[in-house]
Amino acid sequence: MSRAYAYTILAVIFWTTGPVGSKAALLAARGKAHLAPMQVAFWAVAVGWLALWAVSLARGRLARLRDISPRGWLVLIAMGLFGWVGYPVAINFAYTRLPLPDAMVISYLNPVFVTVFQGSAFGRLVRALSGWEQGPETAPRPPVARIALGLLLCLLGVAVIAAEGHLGRLGRLRSAEGAAAALFAALAWGVYSNLGRFVAVRAGREAKGLGDVQNLAAMAVGLGAMAAGLAAVGGLGPPLGYRTALYLGGRGPAHVDAWAPIVVMALLNYAAGYTLWLYALETGGRAGEAHKLPPLTYLVLVSAIALGWLVLREPFGPAFWEGAALIALGNTVNVWPGAQASARRAGTRAAASQD
Repeated sequence: MSRAYAYTILAVIFWTTGPVGSKAALLAARGKAHLAPMQVAFWAVAVGWLALWAVSLARGRLARLRDISPRGWLVLIAMGLFGWVGYPVAINFAYTRLPLPDAMVISYLNPVFVTVFQGSAFGRLVRALSGWEQGPETAPRPPVARIALGLLLCLLGVAVIAAEGHLGRLGRLRSAEGAAAALFAALAWGVYSNLGRFVAVRAGREAKGLGDVQNLAAMAVGLGAMAAGLAAVGGLGPPLGYRTALYLGGRGPAHVDAWAPIVVMALLNYAAGYTLWLYALETGGRAGEAHKLPPLTYLVLVSAIALGWLVLREPFGPAFWEGAALIALGNTVNVWPGAQASARRAGTRAAASQD
């Protein structure tokens, strides 16, 4: 399980470059013209996909694409549609229709959906499409009450940060469409995160260790959809000639080409972070404790605000520390070993000592 935690923490660190890199690129200007969100997302994903493809080619990993069965490819297409099309489109729509605090709180239900969809009900639903499931059919029942408490504390931390400590600002849902879009974004991420364990392989092929291959295929689906959308509105051209200002603590501003933040988040957020997340869920699933990983993703909000302050001079107030403390407390509750886990570990140590 320690490897699953390591993968998740690395993914969180790399995901931090996503919101900060996107904002840095969107602040870039060329005269009065600014980059469009879809344009930034497309080129970041494109660069990330090319980097992941090159690494996979160098490591001989592309051959694993042949291990995937035809029905497995259907699941990978679904991963692309939910994770690389549905999620970003829905979340961006929600941000344009709702006050930011409400949009953030609703969309940050995604770890809740990731955890809920780890259950058997989601598995029964997806097997009709995949025809196969990785790992054992049953797993020890997780401590539902403790998971719920941990997620609730984390979500309360998000609400405190988003509302800047004034929780009375929440609930002003002026747009039902925006609220539905934010909720769908959370659901889409939950679906995407749980589809990876249902990617069927051909008979006699190894089922484990497909996180990079899954991410490569799912990214291709998202790229195709974004390319079609940008081509329809004539916005497919590369973002050339744009400059943005970055800081490093008290230094700056340093004016850099907009490609700099785009490439950074392409490599770290999309190529590395998304791949590590799929590996984390696979590793945690084999250990029977994948439910401990989703609350850790709430730390992205904390690390992104800290990085935004460092390189973009984004301000934050006392509510940031209050929310960060709640998120830390929620994760402590979630990862704290329960009685069953302690008993299992004690039994393992006893068996090892007898050997």
